[in-house]
Amino acid sequence: MAFRTEEKEIKCAVCGEVSAQTVVAEFAPDTSVPDLDMRPNEEHRSYLKYWVSECPHCGYCNASIDIPVRFTKEFLESDKYKNVGGSGLAEKFMKMSLVCEKNKVYEEALKACLYAAWYYDDENDGEKAAECRRAALKIFDLHKQEFADKPDYVLLAADLMRRSGDHERVIREYKGRLFPSRLIMALAAFEAELAEKGDSSCHKADEAKGVALK
Repeated sequence: MAFRTEEKEIKCAVCGEVSAQTVVAEFAPDTSVPDLDMRPNEEHRSYLKYWVSECPHCGYCNASIDIPVRFTKEFLESDKYKNVGGSGLAEKFMKMSLVCEKNKVYEEALKACLYAAWYYDDENDGEKAAECRRAALKIFDLHKQEFADKPDYVLLAADLMRRSGDHERVIREYKGRLFPSRLIMALAAFEAELAEKGDSSCHKADEAKGVALK
């Protein structure tokens, strides 16, 4: 069993209404080798849909609808929020990203876009997946100071660039770049190597030279 869910009555932090939400109550750790962007295996991706909740009354999307916000209900009624784009689960994640950015939780905002990309990866929609990765990269670029001392996110940005087709930027910013961790240096060098080949496809982290993950 990869995970177990349960239903909870949760009060929305925006509109105050209570609704039944399905949440992950228990999950087994993923011991497989992840993709370069840390995407888990298919079994663990099967509960991706429970990583975002939506209030049925006001449309608030977040990891949990009881998370406090820095905005009013009017933000959820704005064209920017209502017309965020995307379909199905991806739309919820993109709305979650807007919410997190509004709340100044930039790491979660970036990851929500990435989760939307994972959804499109599984739908075999490479164009939409690339759009979501560009949206994640835009958050990284707009709030670079928030990520400057987080080398794992700096490395993730390289994969966002490469998977969305910006190979030249990967080569320019990551080839020969030094990092405090030998593991991150090896992965960054691998990203640059793939970019030089024009490779935008998915790769596992242990494909990089000198990287052995279990």
